[in-house]
Amino acid sequence: MKRGTQKNSCESILNKDIKELLPHREPFLFIDKVILVEPGCVTASKYINKGEEYFRGHFPGKPLVPGVLIVESMAQTSGIACASYCNELKDTRMYFLSRISDMKFKYPVLPGDILIIKSEVMQRFDTFFKVHAACEVNGKVVAEGDLILTKRS
Repeated sequence: MKRGTQKNSCESILNKDIKELLPHREPFLFIDKVILVEPGCVTASKYINKGEEYFRGHFPGKPLVPGVLIVESMAQTSGIACASYCNELKDTRMYFLSRISDMKFKYPVLPGDILIIKSEVMQRFDTFFKVHAACEVNGKVVAEGDLILTKRS
């Protein structure tokens, strides 16, 4: 497929409801919006609402987004990146997190923050995709690492 055609199909997801792109639903949907998409590379965002239920227990009086939920936002963004890499944006629901590697959490993510999630496909091995993902808040990298996603047949 010509690069120009592929780019146009990638750009078409920018205006879609995130629920058209992912099978996840509240309370386990950790992307609000796709900001940028190119073949194999996606940037998304998530507003961290201070009313999130998990803040009641993590941690009372000093709320902090759990690292596992930051990784989940990376995995959801990475599923869309894998689909764009394969030019399969009509069916982005077929990618599953298989492995987390070398994940680093550098700064806390707090209520009111806007998490910018960037995911890029680095390699593909048959049905497996190695993806580098990073999250930023106010231009500062708060977490990054590598994920392996598997394409369901």
